[in-house]
Amino acid sequence: MPRLVFRLGFACLLVSALLGCSQGVKKITVNGTVTYKGQPLESGILQFVGADGAYSAAVVQPGGKFIMTDVVPGDIKVGVQSSPGGSGSSDPKAASALKGPTPATIPEKYRNPETSGLKYTVTPSTDSLEIKLD
Repeated sequence: MPRLVFRLGFACLLVSALLGCSQGVKKITVNGTVTYKGQPLESGILQFVGADGAYSAAVVQPGGKFIMTDVVPGDIKVGVQSSPGGSGSSDPKAASALKGPTPATIPEKYRNPETSGLKYTVTPSTDSLEIKLD
């Protein structure tokens, strides 16, 4: 009896794995830079929204660099938001010591992927994007 249970369990696990693999879309990782008026953003949040509603987000690092994981290939719309200005500290001296460069004020239209006008096509061979905000 234990052998039968083991075999049935293994068979169910195998079928589940095979079905899961055939239905999934292979997601990719995209690296790149974000610039505003020709200068790299020093901070922010980058959003990708695919035609089917697939959503990915990444933090914009100093120098405008980003690494976006789990991107579903296809046409995407892009939004960029400024990072919050606060440091999370209630002590003004500590907050000023932790404060980095002042974030760029990004125009409102770029904050929403639907209104930004930033559109790209991501394919399985896409490994880098340069996102330019005017």
